[in-house]
Amino acid sequence: MATATIAVKGSANDDFTADFALVRLSHRYTAQDRSEALAGGNALIAQVRDAAQQLGTGVREVKVEFLRMIETFNQVDLEHEQEPSGWGAHIACDLAIQPDAVPVAVAELTRIGVTINRIIWLLDSDTEAQARRAVRRRAVTDAKDAANDFALALGGTLGSLIALADPGLLGPATFQSGASSAARAGMTTSVMASSGWFDSIDIDPEMVTISANVEASYEVTVD
Repeated sequence: MATATIAVKGSANDDFTADFALVRLSHRYTAQDRSEALAGGNALIAQVRDAAQQLGTGVREVKVEFLRMIETFNQVDLEHEQEPSGWGAHIACDLAIQPDAVPVAVAELTRIGVTINRIIWLLDSDTEAQARRAVRRRAVTDAKDAANDFALALGGTLGSLIALADPGLLGPATFQSGASSAARAGMTTSVMASSGWFDSIDIDPEMVTISANVEASYEVTVD
């Protein structure tokens, strides 16, 4: 009997229901005067916070990422010289929202006049950690199944595990690394209505995909 070593890769992935959505919005308030633009920007932030408060426990957190003041210019005459034309208050906010509150929240935020740039569906940290452990175990099982397939193809018997690691840790020349994904992101834009307004906007939640890859090497006994 002869003993050989085989190297395999195991992979697995699964979809999980999101615990919350991170809604990223932006707005630009323009005015001739810098102080007026700043006041308008602050007023809009207050509207966003008020809307979040009305939604109660549906909104976990409101975080204002930035409010930037940018002077604007117009190009004049044939030399394209620039002359001041006013100021813009550029605002970006993130809202963490419960999945069932997203349709109503997006409708209300759009009514205020902001642009919904992105909706990212996420897991809570504890949920994600549990999901990753479960998927990683499946990846380990997949690697062992692959090793056993090799052993059977050789007419041999699968022996002891020699090494088990995350992708790349057992040597790039032997294994190919796989990619893992923590979440998928959805995109949406602001919605306008010609008359009246919506109580909610139909938003399709996305599942959060968790992936895992492992590398392993086993002994194989060949008759």
